[in-house]
Amino acid sequence: MKNLSLFFVFFVPVLCFGQVNENFSDGNFTDYPVWTGTTSNFFVNGAFQLQSQAKTTSTSFLFTPSEAFDNATWECSVKITYNPSAYNFAAVYIASDRNDITSGCNGYYVQLGGTNDEVSLYLQEGTKKTKIIDGTDKRTDRNPVDLKIKVTRDSQGNFTLYSKLATETDFVQEGTTKNNAVKSSAYFGLLFTNTTQTGSDYYFDDIVVTGDKALDEESPEWTSFSLEQPNRLKLGFSEAMNFTQAAYNVDQDIGSPASQAVATDNKSVILSFGTDFEHGKIYTLQTSGLTDLAGNQLIINARSIGIAEPIGIGDLVINEVMFDSPDSCAEYLEIYNKSDKLLDVSGLVFAIRKADGTLNAGNSIPNETNMLPYAYLALTSDADKVRKYYAAPDGSAILTTGWSPLNNESSTLVLTNNAKDTVYDELTYNVKWHHSLVKNPQGVALERINPELPTQNPDSWHSAASEVNYGTPGYKNSQYRDLDSKEKDEKFVWTEPESFSPDNDGVDDVCFIHYKTDANGYVANATILNAVGVKVFQLATNILLPTEGFLTWDGRTDKGKNANVGIYVLYFEMFNPNTGKRKQQKLPIVVSSR
Repeated sequence: MKNLSLFFVFFVPVLCFGQVNENFSDGNFTDYPVWTGTTSNFFVNGAFQLQSQAKTTSTSFLFTPSEAFDNATWECSVKITYNPSAYNFAAVYIASDRNDITSGCNGYYVQLGGTNDEVSLYLQEGTKKTKIIDGTDKRTDRNPVDLKIKVTRDSQGNFTLYSKLATETDFVQEGTTKNNAVKSSAYFGLLFTNTTQTGSDYYFDDIVVTGDKALDEESPEWTSFSLEQPNRLKLGFSEAMNFTQAAYNVDQDIGSPASQAVATDNKSVILSFGTDFEHGKIYTLQTSGLTDLAGNQLIINARSIGIAEPIGIGDLVINEVMFDSPDSCAEYLEIYNKSDKLLDVSGLVFAIRKADGTLNAGNSIPNETNMLPYAYLALTSDADKVRKYYAAPDGSAILTTGWSPLNNESSTLVLTNNAKDTVYDELTYNVKWHHSLVKNPQGVALERINPELPTQNPDSWHSAASEVNYGTPGYKNSQYRDLDSKEKDEKFVWTEPESFSPDNDGVDDVCFIHYKTDANGYVANATILNAVGVKVFQLATNILLPTEGFLTWDGRTDKGKNANVGIYVLYFEMFNPNTGKRKQQKLPIVVSSR
């Protein structure tokens, strides 16, 4: 039977769609197909089986090209001549984007053995491994383990996992699931983990992989964009690109590149220009004709960049925070560049201040992270989850970083340099700052109303609007308000807007009470009255006023409830103890329901 299979393999093009038909009848794993990996820990034995031969405790693997993914079937026979455990098990990688998984991969694998002695299907994203089909416990609780596994996947991402013991006639279904976290495959692989006593106890045979290459319909994305002085730009992308038809142009009289150097993996290119870049200028690169290998075009074909300037105190502020995430999302922190400079924020740390005043280890912003003037950047443990949950628009700057879980009630966030001796901004948030309509704060972000407002003042913050699903990671806040007043100079107090709807939909949720004084030293009281003159909310009591500023009313009463729809009266009084001068004003405020 082995000879017949060998004859079949010889005449079938084994690399068609990366399909595999391998039973090691040729006595090696180096030809037709070629397997690579920790080759010294495998050999083909006299029975024409791939057998382990690890002499020390190790994890060993072999991979061969395989792009089969849609409408695919994977089969493999595995034998383990002892009872496997949490530290001794086999795995069959049905799909992987790498043939060296020492530092992780993106793919799917079947594990045989482990703590629960089962045959289960796992998703692997980098080094993170998630069980997506939980097979029957004790299925591999035997000595020896001798079984065959089979996995099927349709073009929609529906997996079915089967196993069949040597003593069984038919396959037994271990489970089904739908998962599309990984979009394609480049390799099929085998793996085993062993101790010094079990290094020769694994056998693999009768591998058959069939199916179609995954159809690539996703647009490539920029992953990096950096300026390398004096005259070079480096562009990085999420997948291999076709640069043959690409054209580039930079404004500010830079023009097209004089030359380009494409990386061997086709995921990046360095453009060299005939003119040097200058300090103090922001340049925009426009691309055209740039696609991935499947012909999908970039969603964003223009990026801006400049020479980074030193970061000063006041340049960066914490602009938004979501600290209580639902299962389908991840917490995030947003920072904003208030300056007119391009800032290199690589290596900056966002940390949590502990009860004793010290900072925890915190998490660093990755290398090659620049922020344009007046730009936003959201930091999170899972950018894809955050982007999807909030339906963030194209161009939203959301970056995956390390992360320390945030307290759901209150905590102090600190944005600092790597040495932690310079604090750029610090925020002690509180769940009580949320709007009274927010009954469940899960997934609801606190947004800064304006970057110029003081960080630690609760009035500087407001719950994100419902119309953006309560969060705006990486782009302009839904509750942003311009602080510039267009009122006439003779007014000392006025409201904006005169009618507001505190329903947290992002439109006129807050009433601003602007004021302006003609001298220093004024003290103010501000009270909200209902239509019959009864106080419903004390807005301010004997507060010392600056030259000009504002107060905010979000529609809450002194009892913490929402004010009913109707007409209210603002009674604003300010007096100067030094001069005895007093000013009073009553203004209508309408609480509406739109």
